[in-house]
Amino acid sequence: MLLLVVSLISSLVFAQAKFEISGKYKTPVNGMLKVFYEDKLVDSLLVVDGKFKYTGKAEFPMAVNLWVDFKNLSKDVVVPSFTVYVGEKPTILELDTVTNKSFRTFLLTKVNFLQRNAFQGEFDKLKDEMKGLVSSKEEGKKKGQEIVLSFVEKSHSDIEKSILLSWYKNFIAKDKLKAFYDNFSEEVKNTSYGISVKNAAFTKYKLKVGELLPSFSQRDLDGKMLNIADLKGKYVLVDFWASWCVPCREENPNLLKAYKKFKDKNFEILGVSLDSKKDNWLEAISADGLTWKQVSDLKGWQNEVSSMFSILSVPANILIDKEGKIIALNLRGEELDKRLTEILL
Repeated sequence: MLLLVVSLISSLVFAQAKFEISGKYKTPVNGMLKVFYEDKLVDSLLVVDGKFKYTGKAEFPMAVNLWVDFKNLSKDVVVPSFTVYVGEKPTILELDTVTNKSFRTFLLTKVNFLQRNAFQGEFDKLKDEMKGLVSSKEEGKKKGQEIVLSFVEKSHSDIEKSILLSWYKNFIAKDKLKAFYDNFSEEVKNTSYGISVKNAAFTKYKLKVGELLPSFSQRDLDGKMLNIADLKGKYVLVDFWASWCVPCREENPNLLKAYKKFKDKNFEILGVSLDSKKDNWLEAISADGLTWKQVSDLKGWQNEVSSMFSILSVPANILIDKEGKIIALNLRGEELDKRLTEILL
């Protein structure tokens, strides 16, 4: 499967306009191309003899990932997605597949742009200049910040700035990220990139009982942004979990029991999933009968909220009071029931 996930940026900086993306594999292949906007399936089209073409409308620049389900491909082979940015100028790709074996077989996609928009060109230049730089090393982080900021300063719009800063946020000092975020338009602040920049400015927050939990936002099951502040006035258990996490799934019956017992006592649960595949996330919610609010950015261990709070393992949870103050960490089973009973009954 070659994944095509289209992440539409909800910015009003650019009016919606027509875009076109087409491609051809060097080796003729057949399959089905799936197109998603804002994590929702919009269209499916055939890949015939390695060729495909898609036309849509969006605000620019827009991130597009291609996901193709190849025919006659072993289920043991993983085909990762790749990202391009589309604009008013048609995007034309020449594609090739490269096999990479580790503990599994990965069918990587080598991308050559026959035609690209201006932002994609700048983005590619930035990637080239950032090659070899590591944010964990002081010298690399300093050099990387200089390079990224030079490109950001040349960007024409807030949305372009937010994309570049989001991609390379680990190289940028938190005070600089915060300054950029504060100057973004409200529309850009509410995009996935704006939220990523905001969360990065507060990453590695040390959770302490008695302190206010910093605000955060992610998309819910319907693709709408949900902010923890929307739940102010209730006691909230922020539960970090994932469909692939066995201890998390084993703990879910305890959460269900607590939710049924206290949901009418001004209590809410907000699940933050560390899944990377939406289907797996949805199937686990259905199978376990989870009826409370759920959010995820589908970035797996790179989830923006878990990174923000240095969540290194799951399950993990944070209990906050009606004002958003942290009152307990990592309550499970009988401990959770006991604490909620003390507070709510």
